[in-house]
Amino acid sequence: MVHLLVNVACPVVRIFFNNEIKPDQLRKALDKNKAKMDKWYRKKDTTINDFQWYLLFGPGKTVTSDDFDIRLLILLLSTLANITVSDLYPVYSDTSISAMLSRIQFISNETLRNLKGQLSVYMFNKYWDDIGQAILKLVSFHQSEIKNDQEKTRLIDRILVLNPINTNSLPIFIHLSERYPGLILQQLISEYCASNSITMENLLIKEKHQLYHKRYKNEPCCLCPTVSNCNRVITEKQWKALYKENEGSYSHSCAPSMIKQCIKRFAPNINDTLDLSGSIALILNTPDILAYMIDRLTIKECSQFLIHNQHVIYHSMERRMCCNCDKIPTEKIIINIEEWNKLFKKEENIFCKTGTRNCCCQYSVRNGIKFTDVEDISLSKIFTIAGPIGVLNKIEQNTLLYFLNWTADGKPLRQALADLLSMIEDKLFDVSSLSHMQLEKTTTKQSDLRSWIDNHLQKLEATTEQQHHIIIREGDFLFGSGVLIPKDFVPPSQIKKFTDLTVEENNFLVVFHGLAKIVHPILKNEFNTQCPEHVLNAIRLSINEWQMVSSNRKGGKKSQHKRIHLTPNQQSQLFSREESDNLDLELMIYILKKRSNSEWNKVYIDQLDVIEHIRREIVQSSSGTLTQERFHDILNCLTK
Repeated sequence: MVHLLVNVACPVVRIFFNNEIKPDQLRKALDKNKAKMDKWYRKKDTTINDFQWYLLFGPGKTVTSDDFDIRLLILLLSTLANITVSDLYPVYSDTSISAMLSRIQFISNETLRNLKGQLSVYMFNKYWDDIGQAILKLVSFHQSEIKNDQEKTRLIDRILVLNPINTNSLPIFIHLSERYPGLILQQLISEYCASNSITMENLLIKEKHQLYHKRYKNEPCCLCPTVSNCNRVITEKQWKALYKENEGSYSHSCAPSMIKQCIKRFAPNINDTLDLSGSIALILNTPDILAYMIDRLTIKECSQFLIHNQHVIYHSMERRMCCNCDKIPTEKIIINIEEWNKLFKKEENIFCKTGTRNCCCQYSVRNGIKFTDVEDISLSKIFTIAGPIGVLNKIEQNTLLYFLNWTADGKPLRQALADLLSMIEDKLFDVSSLSHMQLEKTTTKQSDLRSWIDNHLQKLEATTEQQHHIIIREGDFLFGSGVLIPKDFVPPSQIKKFTDLTVEENNFLVVFHGLAKIVHPILKNEFNTQCPEHVLNAIRLSINEWQMVSSNRKGGKKSQHKRIHLTPNQQSQLFSREESDNLDLELMIYILKKRSNSEWNKVYIDQLDVIEHIRREIVQSSSGTLTQERFHDILNCLTK
């Protein structure tokens, strides 16, 4: 958690800071607000300590955000950029920049300043997820600022670890769900054409008229007097993958009023590779090609195929849950009851265990049924939702949801690809080399990745439901998007840790751990000895008395009486019965020093000063690193 805050969140907040307050304007902005900051953060409350004040206004000091720790960065964003940052933890539904910075500040205070050295599993997971979402949102605002050098590359890798879903596998998923099956189906169609001695171009010319009238955009043509009653199943995307409009002149004997409906204006769209959606449309809506594919199915018998796919076929006819459903079905309704009854018959002696009438479990496949007995339209519908093409169509219907499920279980897609590949007769079809070549192209062509994200996530922008932020790598840069992850989706368990720590970062974490697990307990024992409960009560009383005197004083010279001055957070710790047993390191050192006589206990106070200086260096670190030399210096000082 410390590494996440100091080495990931802090650099990202700094990038955001540098965009809100340009580095060349920082000096001017600080000087303009110096009086206000002195009043708020130095006189009224020591929110900014002497060391931090020197970073901001030290004589001859070149001010740079690279020197600011995460707490100071957020404080300055609140002061200089007028971004409201709350001390309270924001509600879950608040995804504003203010809320994200407030979460980071709250968790940072809880983790870095208290030095308790431990978090419950629940709090660790909650803080990790909340910081992760805050970081991903901040990055999405200024994606162009993360450039490809060694330090930034490491930061990018760490940011990607925070994604709620594994986006690193997205290029592979695109390949397996689009490019790879597209190659296989293209080969299948090519083999069909070869077996029937027809070219791809002539095949498209032959099927053009009947495919034209199966479009969603059903228009009359110059060959038909009325609009066709064909089943509308071909999208414009699929149609344009198969045919293109003639740019030049073409001849056809149709009336001038029918020029716009002239079917001759479309010509086969012959490319090196046929679009996957176009291949699917051609196979499912050309009975001869569909029959050719069916002959090469892994499951040869029609009855066995229907038994294997009975549940998905049933819910393409019936939306209600059956006894085998664990959630509401999402299949598209395309099969009617008459078509269902030609495939299955109801067994009157079978009763559903849930008492449901007409449940899927009460039906069996009709005896002796063959694929040739099923009408072409029904066959097309069945293979639209069942078999390997059914899997590809399910991906097309809700690509994001399928990708999420694929990250948890990739078996259905792997099986569909294996079934498709088994249909290919040409043993010289080297799909492994094609797969490797295409995967390389998919991985390196980042514009395709951005296009995929835009196409499949853009319809989520209008929703009012809680969205998660994800970050996608695009070459040397990152870009962000909001995704709506279903509430019932259970993502695969992800290990929440970083494995690329440098030596300097590890040194820093070792010292932090030492302060929390060794130094803090020792100081706690010393504090309990020097400040038992009656002493703490006296301290509390003196603070209350001074506050009363201070509030009654109208003006004039302030009292020079030596007092213990505490920040609101420290007062909360000291006066709260729940927190008084867990005072942070800074507060214990402060009280111990105030209670000690500087002349009699100089060595004692020097030791406390050493610990306090090291604590401040770690807690207010802007880099989260320690060189080997400084690391050993700190260990030696703490040991003494």
